[in-house]
Amino acid sequence: MKLARMPYINVDPFYYTLEHGLDPGGIELVTGYPRQIGRLAGGQGSIDAGPISVMDYLGLKHSYEPLAGMCVAVQEKAGSVTLFSRVRAEELNGRTVGITSQTSTSRVLLRIVLEQRYGVRSVRYLDQPDEKEVDAYLFIGNSALVNVYHGFGDFKHVYDLGEEWYEWTGLPFVFAVWATRKALPDSEKERLGSILSGSLDVFWRSEKAMAEERSTELRVPAAFIENYWHLFIYKQTPAIDRSLELFTGHAQHIKEVLTHGR
Repeated sequence: MKLARMPYINVDPFYYTLEHGLDPGGIELVTGYPRQIGRLAGGQGSIDAGPISVMDYLGLKHSYEPLAGMCVAVQEKAGSVTLFSRVRAEELNGRTVGITSQTSTSRVLLRIVLEQRYGVRSVRYLDQPDEKEVDAYLFIGNSALVNVYHGFGDFKHVYDLGEEWYEWTGLPFVFAVWATRKALPDSEKERLGSILSGSLDVFWRSEKAMAEERSTELRVPAAFIENYWHLFIYKQTPAIDRSLELFTGHAQHIKEVLTHGR
């Protein structure tokens, strides 16, 4: 079984037991950024299960289905899906915004926030540009988390997209849903769901030690990492379902217009 693994610490809880001693046999971790995982899933089911970006999952429903009601969502802020800007968001009309190439869902969320919350529409978006070329830059994952803590050059205005969504809608935001190939045997789906759910339980008993380990890697305080993990919701709720429906409705009106940078 090929199990996708995003290289971000916000999904550490799902993989804790697999990466710290448990050997269930027959499971191979395939690491990739959200956009890469979406492409693997779309490539004739090159992965059997994983946290699939919402925007990618919407196009994969014919061959993938939810797994054990698990997701990667945030209640009031994301901590690591962040727009860094030299000017205020409402001043980005006619300016250039860079977007990390790692993301599928966050780039659409950014456009929804800018266009529908702030009324900013005439923006030129660059895919993975040099920071000198842009007036604002969207980062996700570990790099966003580190930049939130240390700051990002002269990009003084910081917008957490999870927080922007919550303040606008009053709802949590889901970035990825756990999904599995429909063709996978039911016994394997149940086994995997049990492993991942069990890992969530074990992780919270070991989070302090894990935070110290990640602190050394990322060079941010362990307490900062612990607080970050507690921003997340890993099981779907009715509020998350409503948010997903609302986001899907907004996303239908977004056409991706990205010019490739580096």
